[in-house]
Amino acid sequence: MERDARRLARARRDARRFARDARRLAARDARRLGAARAEIVAAADEVEEAAGEGEAERLSTALRALDALWEVHLARRARPLWREYAESMLVAVVVALFLRGFVVEAFRIPSGSMVPTLLVGDHIFVSKLAYAIRVPFTHLRLVELGVPRRGDVIVFENPREPAKDYVKRVAGVPGDVVEIREQVLYVNGVPQPRTPDGELPYEERSDVTGALFSDTCRRYREALARGELAHPDGADAADAEASWQTGAAAGVATYDVLQCRRARLAAREGPFEVVRPGHVFVLGDNRDRSADSRGEGGWQVPFDHIAGRATVVFWSWGNGGGLRGDGRGPRFDRLFKRIE
Repeated sequence: MERDARRLARARRDARRFARDARRLAARDARRLGAARAEIVAAADEVEEAAGEGEAERLSTALRALDALWEVHLARRARPLWREYAESMLVAVVVALFLRGFVVEAFRIPSGSMVPTLLVGDHIFVSKLAYAIRVPFTHLRLVELGVPRRGDVIVFENPREPAKDYVKRVAGVPGDVVEIREQVLYVNGVPQPRTPDGELPYEERSDVTGALFSDTCRRYREALARGELAHPDGADAADAEASWQTGAAAGVATYDVLQCRRARLAAREGPFEVVRPGHVFVLGDNRDRSADSRGEGGWQVPFDHIAGRATVVFWSWGNGGGLRGDGRGPRFDRLFKRIE
């Protein structure tokens, strides 16, 4: 008796599933089925009602009626379950490839060159529509959507190391002359103001030995004008300030930079070559430990090498993570952090 009850319960479940499948296929092919769709839906309703009542004879009759309609109208249209899963997976892959190729892509930060803005182990989203629509996996730009501005954090293919992606901050745009005097960033002879913001314990891996070492570095809050910066006349500080204010009227990028070496009196880097049309000059926020446009006498990044603009940290794993923030694990405080 108990076995019969289990069999009937299983039959009722299977019957409901059969009715749902029939109704789904009838809705999908409604135009082709025409008036037969109403018959199929009515037969499916009868199966579900009979399954609900649990009357074996009524359920058997309803199933035979629906099965007859299925054989005539739906059998050739029904797809096996594996095919439905395969098609769903294929659609998901196509959508993912489209998003990666044209809209957004994920990158992992492998080095400390952008500390403190980006940490080793950060995973970031990069907007690929920030500047242009490009043919995926090429440098060909189909539609121009904008140009990089000073202060943008970009991911690009290093022109000196093809097929290797870098992430840096734009410090100079076409027509700019970039230099660093006693650790202060100058653009077209105009100093970009920065204020001390304490110290930051910092862990780095030695390029020579590969071993980790700790350091305590000075942090500054830097303000980089986004608008046009006219070269001041002479060395008058008031002229330089007026030029910065004019450039700042078009927007200011504010972010943290790290200095791990002491400033040396009269120390200078640059001035570097004027940024050419269709190029940018980039710097790392970790100024003393970044391989950027200052290297090898100065180099620039062509627009068509830029993959996009970094927008948000969506995941982070590394030192300072974990539930208590004193070990190695997920850094919860950095999840979905907007990149300045």
